[in-house]
Amino acid sequence: MQSKPLGICLIIDCVGNDTGILRDTFTSLGYEVQSFLYLSVDDIIKVLHKVARMPQHQDYDSFVCVLVSRGGSQSVFGVDETHSGFPLDHIRRLFMGDVCPSLLGKPKIFFIQNYVVSEGQLEDSSFLEVDGPSVKDVESKARQPGACTIHREADFFWSLCKADVSLLKRPSSSSSLYLQCLCEKLGRERKCSLLELHIELNSKVYDWNSRVSAKKRYYVWLQHTLRKKLILSCT
Repeated sequence: MQSKPLGICLIIDCVGNDTGILRDTFTSLGYEVQSFLYLSVDDIIKVLHKVARMPQHQDYDSFVCVLVSRGGSQSVFGVDETHSGFPLDHIRRLFMGDVCPSLLGKPKIFFIQNYVVSEGQLEDSSFLEVDGPSVKDVESKARQPGACTIHREADFFWSLCKADVSLLKRPSSSSSLYLQCLCEKLGRERKCSLLELHIELNSKVYDWNSRVSAKKRYYVWLQHTLRKKLILSCT
């Protein structure tokens, strides 16, 4: 990636514990950071739609979105106390190639920390990683008649961490272990692919989960359709 900045990094923090370190980390990586605190679901949707339509994407090489919120197993609530939530899958759709053509063929990187409100919705495992469709699958779908040869779902990196909402009631700062580890890994002066970095992050989360009770565990999923090796390093 050669553009300066590398792209827009959108931070939506509806909890308020990690904005500072996230902003510093992605600024040091060369991103133009835009951060929003304590948004309702309606405001989250408005911000996402606005950012997806930004003409700057045309000149940039990638896009990053970090979202921190309370939510359900498959949705986020923002600061709303009562709301059905905004489905996580809808967030990804806003940045697919057919909806956001200025990002077609460019890495679209998502890190989501979701503090699940309803009990019984967290998986009973230390961590679960699910790879997205293989590169061959994405490219085969893309080879269809028409001007565009890149599949609309190509080049996504979707990292989702779920944790019990009770973690936010701890007397400590309540920062997300997942996001703290992410920033620590990204902040190192080295050239490491994003996939390799995520494996290291998973390892650290696994170690944490092995030492704490179920209510204090983090559960990490990864789906990606990256077609090329992606490296982020501090500038």
